[in-house]
Amino acid sequence: MPRWSVFWVIAIFPAFGQTCVPARLLPAGTVSGALDDGNCQLSDATAYAPYRLDLPVRGQLALDLNTSNDFILILRDSTGAKVDSGLSIHRAVEAGSYTVLVDARVAGQVGAYAITSAFTAEPGMLCSAFPSLGINQTANGALGSSGCTLPAGAPYEGYWVNTYGAGTLNVTVTSADFTPTVIVRASDGSAVASGQGMAAAPVDAGSQYEIVVTTADKTGAYQIATGFQIGNGETCSVAKNFSGSDSDSSAVTSDSCFSTLSGSGDLYFYNYYSVALSTGGTASFHAASKDFQPTLTLLDESGNSLAIDSGVGTNGVADIRLPLPAGNYTLLVVSSVASGGAYDLQYQFAAGAPSRCAPVTMDPAGTQVGALDNSSCRTATGPSALYSIAIPSAGTLDLTISSDSLSVAVALRDAKDNLIVLNEDVQGQGMTHVSATLPAGTYTVAAGSISGTGAYQLTSQFTAKDVPACSAVQTVDINGGYVQRLGLPGCIGANGQPVDYYQFTLPADGVVAAFMTSSDVDGYLTLLDSKGNALRSDDNSYAFADPMIVQYLPAGTYRLAARAAGSSVGGYYEVDVRTTVGPRPPFCGVKGMLAVGGAASGTIGYTSCQYTDATFADIYQFQLTNSTTVDLKLTSSDFDAYLVLLDAQGNLVDQDDDSGGGTNSRIAGLLPAGTYYVVAKPNGDYTKGGRYTLSLSAQ
Repeated sequence: MPRWSVFWVIAIFPAFGQTCVPARLLPAGTVSGALDDGNCQLSDATAYAPYRLDLPVRGQLALDLNTSNDFILILRDSTGAKVDSGLSIHRAVEAGSYTVLVDARVAGQVGAYAITSAFTAEPGMLCSAFPSLGINQTANGALGSSGCTLPAGAPYEGYWVNTYGAGTLNVTVTSADFTPTVIVRASDGSAVASGQGMAAAPVDAGSQYEIVVTTADKTGAYQIATGFQIGNGETCSVAKNFSGSDSDSSAVTSDSCFSTLSGSGDLYFYNYYSVALSTGGTASFHAASKDFQPTLTLLDESGNSLAIDSGVGTNGVADIRLPLPAGNYTLLVVSSVASGGAYDLQYQFAAGAPSRCAPVTMDPAGTQVGALDNSSCRTATGPSALYSIAIPSAGTLDLTISSDSLSVAVALRDAKDNLIVLNEDVQGQGMTHVSATLPAGTYTVAAGSISGTGAYQLTSQFTAKDVPACSAVQTVDINGGYVQRLGLPGCIGANGQPVDYYQFTLPADGVVAAFMTSSDVDGYLTLLDSKGNALRSDDNSYAFADPMIVQYLPAGTYRLAARAAGSSVGGYYEVDVRTTVGPRPPFCGVKGMLAVGGAASGTIGYTSCQYTDATFADIYQFQLTNSTTVDLKLTSSDFDAYLVLLDAQGNLVDQDDDSGGGTNSRIAGLLPAGTYYVVAKPNGDYTKGGRYTLSLSAQ
């Protein structure tokens, strides 16, 4: 799914005390810096520096902090929840975006530091969670740092680039260590342009492209630069360049930029502005329209979303206020209706270090009344008021926020602002609630506005109770399942929510597939080793709200932790475990060679490759010594067959669904000499699979 189609719902990378824009941290490399009075601060008044870490595939991450000061590393996932912390973090992680904080343990500490990162990708997996890159940006990279490899085995680094208007995207890669090859791919995987050290690709408006940096020789450091040249007659262009406080009166029309809302096909029209900051400071944006409800979206230079505001109801205004470091940014003014209309945009910038958002002390059994507007602190939930609650003993903390004018949210975080639990009023009921059973300690609460400004009421209730150690573990068969009501055994997880534990013993090395399905619970599943270390986790890979974990494991005893993805929710669910013992399968590696005039048969299931389109697949290789007219067929009586043909660099050559008759697929045509890879897969999702026959003949 192209991310550009949903840019207005991408999460920001916040800390509660202040939201600060993260710098980029490579999967393998070193960055250095210093904490001082100019840094942002957490709610406990400690200075911190944030970094964004994008991992395109799951694997083993190593982070080491080198400092003579009393600093600490905090690793957070994309929701803001703490994954780990310490001077060194060495652990298994999933693909995706993370935030790494260098934080002073106590307030007032300053000094220098350096972070060394290293990453080892799990073999046989496909890379897809690439970092974003802007259409006019220069960035540093390191070939081989992510562990991604092309089908033929060459290392590569990938980036996603989202376009505004149509034109030409120029990409240049320079390196003193290797001779770079650049490939620009369309969203379907086909090569649009390629070249040694540079490529000029014609690009469409409102589309997503993949940039691949690879080489035929050794790896090393490189610099990548993009530049966009607008096409003749293209009406989607920069509405205005802001270099200081300014304003603009304009209109969103059918000639404006557009994007497609994922899942509906509806078009959303917008204008965009370039914002250049020569120094750090606080930027404020205000959009007002009598014709439509505007949404403001602020993007960093790479196209990552930093802040979003869509107002509320039909009041016709939207506001963003955010501390920003020096750099280049993009602001989008998005119309809520296709017809668009006129609007006024005000931009104000005040240079200087950001002011701290200090939390107000709140009684654990009290009520606070307040109001939120554009001058409020900006957190992950938009404009927010922060409160510090100290609970004297273990117990359950219940928080309820209500408002007649706001789309509200309430978040509970620990003393270092790591997310514990969050709930949002996405249905417009004017109220939302969270509950968590926690040990004694001090916690930070954000009463936030998803959209709109106005008054709110926050109520806290606390019930003291012991949180006993959980000893309830249900044994499941290695090829069986169990139906449970969430939280029935009474176990409480680290996030204060009910969690159920299951244990299974794998008698020999093999592949384990674990599923959690429910019509009541938005599930979250974690695989743990015998010592309780998290090996894998998943939210919704199997289906919306249903997690799936597939992992090759050595013989031994393991646990599964099943919980809700959000706030405490009851309901029935089922956990299933399936295993296949034996040698490690190739997963997304080559399953076998396919000879011209030959055939292969197999069964697609959870031991196959987890392909990037939510299916399982088997991959075969074939070689042509001369240009040949081939006839490639995939037949199956178990699933709707789908064929994908790739070249040696992973570029899409062709694909087909039903040209083989019925639900069988076929690719026929002239191919030049070379090495090719065939992806045999169902046209469906992870639930589809079964037996198939793949054949290759020359016509």
